Amino acid sequence: MVNLLKLGRRRRGSRRGQSLVEMALILPFLLAFAGGAADFARAYQAWLTVESASRDAAEFVATNSADAAAATTDARRIVCLEAQSVPGFVPGTGPTPLETCTAPSVTATLSTSTTAVGASTKNPIGTGHVTVSLSFQTLFPYPFLPQGSVTLSADRTYSIVRGRNS
Repeated sequence: MVNLLKLGRRRRGSRRGQSLVEMALILPFLLAFAGGAADFARAYQAWLTVESASRDAAEFVATNSADAAAATTDARRIVCLEAQSVPGFVPGTGPTPLETCTAPSVTATLSTSTTAVGASTKNPIGTGHVTVSLSFQTLFPYPFLPQGSVTLSADRTYSIVRGRNS
């Protein structure tokens, strides 16, 4: 009987060693998947923020901006304020650095038409077009991303009849 007990103890000890080896083999893959999931979640959140900021900026430009210069300034201010929590955001300089960021990059155009369908000289149709681009840095280097970054971009156009009272 004593020999059978010692034999059972020895087998349990070898199973513990086997489990430790299996864990050591699996752990790098589990950590890689967890890191990839974290990077994917961060990139998705940043992309949603850039999309939303570009849409809001295009609507504001089409509705409120007076000319092309004001459109660019307004769009940059809106995108910068909405994207300040995104990885890759770089504040600008001056008295309002969050409103004049250097990243993400923002371009905006404004056009008005009095000849389009539904427009008149009193109520022209304003169209705002905003493009936003942001370089997103991943937490970990990936073989399929040689520079370790992805460019997130959004391109939105918004048209509205201007000058009407709601």
